[in-house]
Amino acid sequence: MNAFSVKEKLDMTSVSLLNVLCMVWGLNAVAIKIANVGIDPIFGAGLRSVIATACLILWMRFKRIPLFAGNLLDGIVVGLLFGVEFSILYPSLLYTTASSAWILLYTTPFFHAIGAHFFLKGDSLNWNKGIGMLLAFAGIIVLLSKDIRLPSNENLLGDFLALSAAVFWAITTIYIKRRLVGRVSHYHTLFYQTIFSIPVFFIASMLFRETPVHHVNALILFSLTFQGVIIAFVSYLLWFFLVHAYPASLLSAFTFLTPLFATLAGIVFLNEQLTVKLVVALIFVSLGIYIVNRQ
Repeated sequence: MNAFSVKEKLDMTSVSLLNVLCMVWGLNAVAIKIANVGIDPIFGAGLRSVIATACLILWMRFKRIPLFAGNLLDGIVVGLLFGVEFSILYPSLLYTTASSAWILLYTTPFFHAIGAHFFLKGDSLNWNKGIGMLLAFAGIIVLLSKDIRLPSNENLLGDFLALSAAVFWAITTIYIKRRLVGRVSHYHTLFYQTIFSIPVFFIASMLFRETPVHHVNALILFSLTFQGVIIAFVSYLLWFFLVHAYPASLLSAFTFLTPLFATLAGIVFLNEQLTVKLVVALIFVSLGIYIVNRQ
Protein backbone atom coordinates (compact mmCIF):
# COMPACT_ATOMS: atom_id res chain seq x y z
CA MET A 1 0.00 0.00 0.00
CA ASN A 2 1.16 3.52 -0.79
CA ALA A 3 -0.83 5.80 1.47
CA PHE A 4 -0.26 9.53 1.81
CA SER A 5 -0.83 11.83 4.74
CA VAL A 6 -3.16 14.65 3.82
CA LYS A 7 -1.53 18.09 3.90
CA GLU A 8 -3.44 21.13 5.06
CA LYS A 9 -2.54 23.47 2.20
CA LEU A 10 -1.17 23.38 -1.32
CA ASP A 11 2.57 23.80 -1.95
CA MET A 12 4.49 24.80 -5.08
CA THR A 13 4.66 21.20 -6.30
CA SER A 14 0.89 20.73 -6.13
CA VAL A 15 0.17 24.15 -7.67
CA SER A 16 2.55 23.45 -10.57
CA LEU A 17 0.99 20.04 -11.16
CA LEU A 18 -2.52 21.48 -11.05
CA ASN A 19 -1.67 24.11 -13.66
CA VAL A 20 -0.17 21.46 -15.94
CA LEU A 21 -3.23 19.24 -15.47
CA CYS A 22 -5.63 22.05 -16.32
CA MET A 23 -3.61 22.84 -19.46
CA VAL A 24 -3.71 19.21 -20.53
CA TRP A 25 -7.44 18.93 -19.77
CA GLY A 26 -7.97 22.07 -21.82
CA LEU A 27 -6.23 20.38 -24.76
CA ASN A 28 -8.49 17.39 -24.15
CA ALA A 29 -11.49 19.49 -25.19
CA VAL A 30 -9.90 19.87 -28.63
CA ALA A 31 -9.03 16.15 -28.76
CA ILE A 32 -12.64 15.18 -27.94
CA LYS A 33 -13.98 17.44 -30.71
CA ILE A 34 -11.63 15.81 -33.21
CA ALA A 35 -12.42 12.26 -32.10
CA ASN A 36 -16.18 12.86 -32.08
CA VAL A 37 -16.11 13.37 -35.85
CA GLY A 38 -15.50 9.65 -36.30
CA ILE A 39 -16.35 8.01 -32.96
CA ASP A 40 -19.49 8.66 -30.91
CA PRO A 41 -18.67 10.25 -27.53
CA ILE A 42 -19.79 7.68 -24.94
CA PHE A 43 -18.30 4.79 -26.91
CA GLY A 44 -15.15 6.88 -27.26
CA ALA A 45 -15.05 7.37 -23.48
CA GLY A 46 -15.23 3.60 -23.11
CA LEU A 47 -12.29 3.15 -25.51
CA ARG A 48 -10.40 5.78 -23.55
CA SER A 49 -10.89 3.79 -20.34
CA VAL A 50 -9.77 0.60 -22.10
CA ILE A 51 -6.53 2.26 -23.25
CA ALA A 52 -5.89 3.79 -19.80
CA THR A 53 -6.55 0.47 -18.06
CA ALA A 54 -4.12 -1.35 -20.36
CA CYS A 55 -1.42 1.30 -19.73
CA LEU A 56 -1.99 1.16 -15.99
CA ILE A 57 -1.78 -2.65 -15.89
CA LEU A 58 1.56 -2.54 -17.71
CA TRP A 59 2.87 0.22 -15.43
CA MET A 60 1.77 -1.51 -12.21
CA ARG A 61 3.27 -4.81 -13.40
CA PHE A 62 6.54 -2.99 -14.17
CA LYS A 63 6.56 -1.49 -10.66
CA ARG A 64 5.49 -4.85 -9.15
CA ILE A 65 2.31 -3.35 -7.67
CA PRO A 66 -0.59 -5.81 -7.29
CA LEU A 67 -3.63 -4.84 -9.35
CA PHE A 68 -6.08 -5.38 -6.51
CA ALA A 69 -5.28 -4.28 -2.98
CA GLY A 70 -8.51 -4.56 -1.02
CA ASN A 71 -11.49 -2.20 -0.89
CA LEU A 72 -12.76 -3.81 -4.08
CA LEU A 73 -16.39 -2.87 -3.41
CA ASP A 74 -15.41 0.77 -2.93
CA GLY A 75 -13.41 0.55 -6.16
CA ILE A 76 -16.46 -0.71 -8.03
CA VAL A 77 -18.50 2.19 -6.66
CA VAL A 78 -15.86 4.69 -7.83
CA GLY A 79 -15.82 3.16 -11.32
CA LEU A 80 -19.61 3.23 -11.54
CA LEU A 81 -19.77 6.86 -10.38
CA PHE A 82 -17.14 7.89 -12.95
CA GLY A 83 -18.91 5.99 -15.73
CA VAL A 84 -22.28 7.53 -14.89
CA GLU A 85 -20.78 11.04 -14.74
CA PHE A 86 -19.49 10.98 -18.31
CA SER A 87 -22.41 8.91 -19.62
CA ILE A 88 -24.79 11.72 -18.67
CA LEU A 89 -22.43 14.62 -19.46
CA TYR A 90 -22.00 13.78 -23.14
CA PRO A 91 -25.75 13.34 -23.87
CA SER A 92 -26.42 16.67 -22.12
CA LEU A 93 -24.84 18.35 -25.16
CA LEU A 94 -27.61 16.89 -27.33
CA TYR A 95 -30.19 19.02 -25.51
CA THR A 96 -28.43 22.19 -24.36
CA THR A 97 -25.65 24.50 -25.52
CA ALA A 98 -22.01 23.64 -24.88
CA SER A 99 -21.67 26.87 -22.89
CA SER A 100 -24.53 26.00 -20.55
CA ALA A 101 -23.22 22.46 -20.10
CA TRP A 102 -19.70 23.62 -19.21
CA ILE A 103 -20.96 26.35 -16.85
CA LEU A 104 -23.08 23.81 -14.99
CA LEU A 105 -20.29 21.19 -14.99
CA TYR A 106 -18.00 23.70 -13.32
CA THR A 107 -20.34 24.12 -10.39
CA THR A 108 -18.51 20.98 -9.21
CA PRO A 109 -16.11 22.85 -6.86
CA PHE A 110 -19.12 24.13 -4.89
CA PHE A 111 -20.37 20.57 -4.43
CA HIS A 112 -16.83 19.48 -3.55
CA ALA A 113 -16.57 22.17 -0.89
CA ILE A 114 -19.99 21.40 0.61
CA GLY A 115 -19.32 17.65 0.61
CA ALA A 116 -15.87 18.11 2.11
CA HIS A 117 -17.28 20.36 4.83
CA PHE A 118 -19.73 17.69 6.00
CA PHE A 119 -17.91 14.44 5.22
CA LEU A 120 -14.15 15.11 5.40
CA LYS A 121 -12.19 16.13 8.47
CA GLY A 122 -9.95 19.18 8.19
CA ASP A 123 -11.52 20.47 4.95
CA SER A 124 -14.16 22.86 6.22
CA LEU A 125 -15.92 25.49 4.14
CA ASN A 126 -15.00 29.08 5.05
CA TRP A 127 -15.44 32.62 3.72
CA ASN A 128 -12.21 32.53 1.72
CA LYS A 129 -13.28 29.39 -0.12
CA GLY A 130 -16.83 30.62 -0.68
CA ILE A 131 -15.88 34.07 -2.04
CA GLY A 132 -12.96 32.72 -4.07
CA MET A 133 -15.08 30.08 -5.77
CA LEU A 134 -17.81 32.60 -6.55
CA LEU A 135 -15.25 34.90 -8.21
CA ALA A 136 -13.76 32.02 -10.22
CA PHE A 137 -17.22 30.84 -11.25
CA ALA A 138 -18.07 34.39 -12.33
CA GLY A 139 -15.04 34.21 -14.62
CA ILE A 140 -16.40 31.03 -16.23
CA ILE A 141 -19.78 32.72 -16.78
CA VAL A 142 -18.07 35.71 -18.41
CA LEU A 143 -16.06 33.38 -20.65
CA LEU A 144 -19.02 31.32 -21.79
CA SER A 145 -21.73 34.00 -21.74
CA LYS A 146 -22.10 34.36 -25.52
CA ASP A 147 -24.55 31.47 -25.93
CA ILE A 148 -26.46 31.88 -22.67
CA ARG A 149 -30.18 32.32 -23.27
CA LEU A 150 -33.51 31.48 -21.70
CA PRO A 151 -33.79 27.68 -21.82
CA SER A 152 -36.54 25.73 -23.54
CA ASN A 153 -37.94 22.52 -22.04
CA GLU A 154 -35.40 20.55 -24.07
CA ASN A 155 -32.58 22.81 -22.87
CA LEU A 156 -33.69 22.25 -19.28
CA LEU A 157 -33.21 18.50 -19.71
CA GLY A 158 -29.68 19.05 -20.99
CA ASP A 159 -28.95 21.50 -18.17
CA PHE A 160 -30.21 19.00 -15.61
CA LEU A 161 -27.96 16.28 -17.04
CA ALA A 162 -24.90 18.58 -16.99
CA LEU A 163 -25.62 19.64 -13.40
CA SER A 164 -26.06 15.97 -12.45
CA ALA A 165 -22.65 15.22 -13.98
CA ALA A 166 -21.15 17.95 -11.78
CA VAL A 167 -22.72 16.36 -8.70
CA PHE A 168 -21.40 12.91 -9.66
CA TRP A 169 -17.90 14.35 -10.16
CA ALA A 170 -18.00 15.83 -6.65
CA ILE A 171 -19.45 12.65 -5.10
CA THR A 172 -16.70 10.59 -6.74
CA THR A 173 -13.93 12.77 -5.30
CA ILE A 174 -15.47 12.89 -1.82
CA TYR A 175 -16.06 9.11 -1.87
CA ILE A 176 -12.42 8.52 -2.84
CA LYS A 177 -11.18 10.81 -0.06
CA ARG A 178 -13.41 9.13 2.51
CA ARG A 179 -13.18 5.47 1.48
CA LEU A 180 -9.92 4.92 -0.46
CA VAL A 181 -7.36 7.50 0.70
CA GLY A 182 -5.10 5.90 3.31
CA ARG A 183 -6.33 2.40 2.39
CA VAL A 184 -5.06 1.98 -1.19
CA SER A 185 -2.59 3.85 -3.38
CA HIS A 186 -3.47 6.36 -6.08
CA TYR A 187 -2.55 3.65 -8.60
CA HIS A 188 -5.36 1.46 -7.32
CA THR A 189 -7.79 4.37 -7.19
CA LEU A 190 -7.24 5.04 -10.90
CA PHE A 191 -7.25 1.33 -11.78
CA TYR A 192 -10.60 0.80 -10.07
CA GLN A 193 -12.04 3.90 -11.74
CA THR A 194 -11.00 2.96 -15.27
CA ILE A 195 -11.63 -0.78 -15.27
CA PHE A 196 -15.04 -0.64 -13.62
CA SER A 197 -16.19 2.30 -15.74
CA ILE A 198 -15.67 0.36 -18.99
CA PRO A 199 -18.92 -1.65 -18.89
CA VAL A 200 -20.86 1.45 -17.85
CA PHE A 201 -19.70 3.35 -20.94
CA PHE A 202 -20.42 0.56 -23.40
CA ILE A 203 -23.84 -0.19 -21.91
CA ALA A 204 -24.70 3.54 -21.94
CA SER A 205 -23.55 3.76 -25.56
CA MET A 206 -26.01 1.00 -26.48
CA LEU A 207 -28.83 2.58 -24.46
CA PHE A 208 -28.33 5.92 -26.25
CA ARG A 209 -28.24 4.02 -29.56
CA GLU A 210 -24.92 5.45 -30.61
CA THR A 211 -23.33 4.47 -33.90
CA PRO A 212 -19.97 3.67 -32.27
CA VAL A 213 -17.61 4.27 -35.20
CA HIS A 214 -18.42 6.36 -38.28
CA HIS A 215 -14.95 6.48 -39.75
CA VAL A 216 -11.34 6.47 -38.58
CA ASN A 217 -8.26 8.28 -39.82
CA ALA A 218 -4.79 9.01 -38.44
CA LEU A 219 -5.87 12.23 -36.69
CA ILE A 220 -8.82 10.55 -34.95
CA LEU A 221 -6.61 7.65 -33.83
CA PHE A 222 -4.02 10.10 -32.52
CA SER A 223 -6.75 12.02 -30.66
CA LEU A 224 -8.11 8.84 -29.09
CA THR A 225 -4.62 7.73 -28.09
CA PHE A 226 -3.96 11.14 -26.53
CA GLN A 227 -7.18 10.87 -24.52
CA GLY A 228 -6.40 7.33 -23.35
CA VAL A 229 -2.69 7.63 -22.59
CA ILE A 230 -2.11 11.28 -21.65
CA ILE A 231 -5.51 12.17 -20.17
CA ALA A 232 -7.04 9.03 -18.67
CA PHE A 233 -3.73 7.42 -17.67
CA VAL A 234 -1.02 10.02 -16.97
CA SER A 235 -3.09 13.08 -15.98
CA TYR A 236 -5.64 11.14 -13.91
CA LEU A 237 -2.83 9.30 -12.13
CA LEU A 238 -1.30 12.65 -11.18
CA TRP A 239 -4.74 13.97 -10.18
CA PHE A 240 -5.34 11.02 -7.85
CA PHE A 241 -1.85 11.48 -6.38
CA LEU A 242 -3.00 15.00 -5.46
CA VAL A 243 -6.43 13.84 -4.27
CA HIS A 244 -4.72 11.39 -1.91
CA ALA A 245 -2.41 14.07 -0.53
CA TYR A 246 -4.25 17.41 -0.43
CA PRO A 247 -7.65 18.86 0.61
CA ALA A 248 -10.34 18.22 -2.01
CA SER A 249 -11.83 21.72 -1.89
CA LEU A 250 -8.49 23.42 -2.58
CA LEU A 251 -7.74 21.10 -5.50
CA SER A 252 -11.17 21.51 -7.06
CA ALA A 253 -10.85 25.32 -7.11
CA PHE A 254 -8.06 24.96 -9.69
CA THR A 255 -10.36 23.09 -12.09
CA PHE A 256 -11.89 26.49 -12.96
CA LEU A 257 -8.74 27.01 -15.06
CA THR A 258 -9.64 24.15 -17.41
CA PRO A 259 -12.25 26.03 -19.54
CA LEU A 260 -9.76 28.90 -19.90
CA PHE A 261 -7.05 26.59 -21.16
CA ALA A 262 -9.62 24.88 -23.40
CA THR A 263 -10.42 28.28 -24.93
CA LEU A 264 -6.71 29.01 -25.39
CA ALA A 265 -6.25 25.60 -27.02
CA GLY A 266 -9.09 26.45 -29.40
CA ILE A 267 -7.31 29.69 -30.32
CA VAL A 268 -4.00 27.90 -30.96
CA PHE A 269 -5.23 24.72 -32.66
CA LEU A 270 -8.64 25.61 -34.11
CA ASN A 271 -8.00 29.24 -35.11
CA GLU A 272 -10.65 30.56 -32.72
CA GLN A 273 -10.54 34.27 -31.74
CA LEU A 274 -8.79 35.75 -28.72
CA THR A 275 -11.36 37.94 -26.93
CA VAL A 276 -11.52 40.45 -24.11
CA LYS A 277 -13.84 37.99 -22.34
CA LEU A 278 -10.99 35.48 -22.07
CA VAL A 279 -8.70 38.05 -20.44
CA VAL A 280 -11.41 39.17 -17.98
CA ALA A 281 -12.29 35.54 -17.19
CA LEU A 282 -8.63 34.71 -16.54
CA ILE A 283 -8.38 37.62 -14.08
CA PHE A 284 -11.53 36.53 -12.21
CA VAL A 285 -10.51 32.86 -12.06
CA SER A 286 -6.94 33.63 -10.97
CA LEU A 287 -8.14 36.02 -8.28
CA GLY A 288 -10.71 33.47 -7.10
CA ILE A 289 -8.11 30.68 -6.84
CA TYR A 290 -5.78 33.01 -4.94
CA ILE A 291 -8.51 33.87 -2.41
CA VAL A 292 -9.50 30.20 -1.96
CA ASN A 293 -5.90 29.33 -1.06
CA ARG A 294 -5.17 32.46 0.99
CA GLN A 295 -4.51 31.67 4.63
